[in-house]
Amino acid sequence: MLERELKFHVPADKRAALEKALRKLNAAVLPLHARYFDTEKHELAQARIALRLRKEGSQWVQTIKTPGPDELSRVEINTPRPDATLDLSVYQGSAIERALKKLECPLELRYETEVDRLVLKKKGRGGAIEFAYDQGVIKAGQLELPICELELELVSGGTDHLFAVARQWLARHGLILDLRSKAERGDALARDAVGARTGSLAPAARQAGDTPEPAQLRLPRRAGPIVLDPAHAAHEAYRLCANDCMNQIIRNATYLAGADSAGATAELRVEYVHQLRVGIRRIRSCWKFFGKWVEIDEAELGTELRRYFSLLGQARDRDVIALVVAPRLMRAGMPELALPGPDDHSTDATQALAASAGFQATLLTLLNHLVAVNETAQPRAGAAPPAAGKLGKALSKRLNKRLEDICRQGAQFGQLAIDAQHSLRKRVKGLRYSMEFAASMLSGKSYARLRDALADTQHTLGDLNDLYIAQDYYQGLAASQPQAWFAVGWLSAMQERKKAEAQAEFLRLAQAGRFKGKKA
Repeated sequence: MLERELKFHVPADKRAALEKALRKLNAAVLPLHARYFDTEKHELAQARIALRLRKEGSQWVQTIKTPGPDELSRVEINTPRPDATLDLSVYQGSAIERALKKLECPLELRYETEVDRLVLKKKGRGGAIEFAYDQGVIKAGQLELPICELELELVSGGTDHLFAVARQWLARHGLILDLRSKAERGDALARDAVGARTGSLAPAARQAGDTPEPAQLRLPRRAGPIVLDPAHAAHEAYRLCANDCMNQIIRNATYLAGADSAGATAELRVEYVHQLRVGIRRIRSCWKFFGKWVEIDEAELGTELRRYFSLLGQARDRDVIALVVAPRLMRAGMPELALPGPDDHSTDATQALAASAGFQATLLTLLNHLVAVNETAQPRAGAAPPAAGKLGKALSKRLNKRLEDICRQGAQFGQLAIDAQHSLRKRVKGLRYSMEFAASMLSGKSYARLRDALADTQHTLGDLNDLYIAQDYYQGLAASQPQAWFAVGWLSAMQERKKAEAQAEFLRLAQAGRFKGKKA
């Protein structure tokens, strides 16, 4: 059967009220003890398959879950068992049997979960939803991870009803959208448990008393590899690319909002902000890239994402000045300055922004948008979609048009006003992200040349932008601390050098050739 559910992390200060609300609706208590199996090479986890035995009250149930068509969905097969032993023969003749036969190593117990669940089924006009509020722990070796999450599973009706109910409970109880399953977190914990046992866990991943602390759990989510197929329609290619962007946004936002990240370092939190903003840039680039062929109604959603992108960008600017620019100025001989302390964009404020009901509602809308695309995708009226089997050719043509426009404007980079330079920098980023979306459909040689040239150009333009931001910052200090004029002068000189470098990078980009679709 196809399981469709939304999952939310419940912050500590929201748990009592949520439990009270569910008990008021006569939620039943169900103790659950689950054992998860995989190979020592994590082969099932890599295939996004979860295999478990779970004791539900007094009954053992064997469950296997495989990926569904979107982040909302999993294919789930449940089989009652007389005891806590696996019976893989129940999958005979199925695709699951074929997947299990490919395993190189034997299955073994990797981690366990012990939770107390409050469960109830709530019916409404649009359908029925099962609420499952789990409080407990994941165990792997000597490591434990507390979990507190609310799952909303669609029992009947459409996904619009599921999202409508989710919005109400999110706003009422301060929930944090979380795409991670227990299996995903358990696998990460099991990897750390192996590291703790073998001594390969990094020193930074240890707590006081030499107790290992989970490290894999907190890794920032970066852009993932996207594999398109020449047979894909434009809306299918869009869904794959947009889904990866959405994962990057929501998963980093989950950590930034405080889920499983209480012990994260300041550097790690900076990276969450950075990767979240990269994800927002990528989804906006994805909308523009595929918008020629796919009807994408993102106007309101795009406005909200841009607003939060800007707010998070203020925190990022502070980090760049403190961690990158200021040390360079000190090495250049800048007199000592009394720099302002943390302001509203401190770590606590950034976490509060990520956990805010408004931002979380925006993330839920983003997920809803992608589920809707999967269910009701429509080609853009009046636009001819790529011919069957010609996706690579269509994508490379679109990339080359953008590349030529960028190179033409970049040839005059030194004469552009700062606003025009900034606009061109954003277009270079957009082209690079679009190129990465299409990478599996492009000729390897042309892709490699242009990838390297674009990366160099983007890096130089990013450095220049940081210099502009820093100059504005230090110029604001100069009225009360005249020694800040040293920074203003040094930054101005560095800007001229970077503009010359950027001009040269655009010339190299123009000479790097053009994108070519991969031959079938």
